[in-house]
Amino acid sequence: MSAPELSVLMVTYNAAAHAERTLRALTGAAAPSMPFEVVVSDNGSTDGVADIVDSLAGPGTVKRLGRNTGFAYGVNRAAERATGRYLLLLNPDAEPKPGAIDALVAHLKANPSDGIVGGRTLDVTGQLEPRSCFGRITPWSLTCSALGLSAVFRGSRLFDPESLGQWARNSVRHVDIVSGGLMLMTRELWDRLGGLDEAFHIYGEDQDLCLRARELGCRPSITPRCEVVHDVGASSRGDVSGRDVLVLTGRAGVIQRHLGSWRGYGLFALRSGIALRAVAERLLRQGPRWTKVWQRRVEWEAGWPGTRVLV
Repeated sequence: MSAPELSVLMVTYNAAAHAERTLRALTGAAAPSMPFEVVVSDNGSTDGVADIVDSLAGPGTVKRLGRNTGFAYGVNRAAERATGRYLLLLNPDAEPKPGAIDALVAHLKANPSDGIVGGRTLDVTGQLEPRSCFGRITPWSLTCSALGLSAVFRGSRLFDPESLGQWARNSVRHVDIVSGGLMLMTRELWDRLGGLDEAFHIYGEDQDLCLRARELGCRPSITPRCEVVHDVGASSRGDVSGRDVLVLTGRAGVIQRHLGSWRGYGLFALRSGIALRAVAERLLRQGPRWTKVWQRRVEWEAGWPGTRVLV
């Protein structure tokens, strides 16, 4: 067999059914036309997903890490074993459609200065799932969130800027952030960036990577010719407020690393937004989601320990 030109990097954690569907697509109708390999890190799954991966993608595909190491650590360990010129980060719950991966690689080959490219994600009903890309965190976006404007005017380019407005991801466009659940780049760029920052245990690592790539002159982009079906959050379902805590920890980490002199204000706005949601929840006598998150603020308000900037 020819040496792999593309390495598909995946981290699994108790997502057997999704990983099986995605791998069957990768080795079947959605297989890339170029020689490729699948390299998987398993974060201590207990549902047999590692065995399923080995049976579908071949023995030695999975490195069993034995514990939940987080996304960034798992991807980096997979990248260390990868041999392809191109690296594709793909979630086990992101099933590519036929031709999707070829479209990603073709776009990056035609636009090498973009550096990072992602695609268009659909939910399981076939409707647009817009979180394949988003805008960067800014003092303005945090202000809008803190005041509830991003919730009231959801999808507004002015008051919900991280959502990128009503754009349906149906055209080629440069974006601030490409989701780590579907992200292609060259091995050369990956090595220049040093991979994902493992200080981000989970969430925020893709934002950090894209922002560091932009500092090198890259212009991450989206091509609608690549479509995947993404069962969003399949690997982190269960306690919603617990997932919120992880997301907020990642956001706080990005604020710490990338907001510069606005760092203090950014963290204040992040806390204020959650406090407002908790108060509104109580006034409206709704569920305790945001109240629980606020009660756990010591866990997320300063970001992951390794991301904190001491001033």
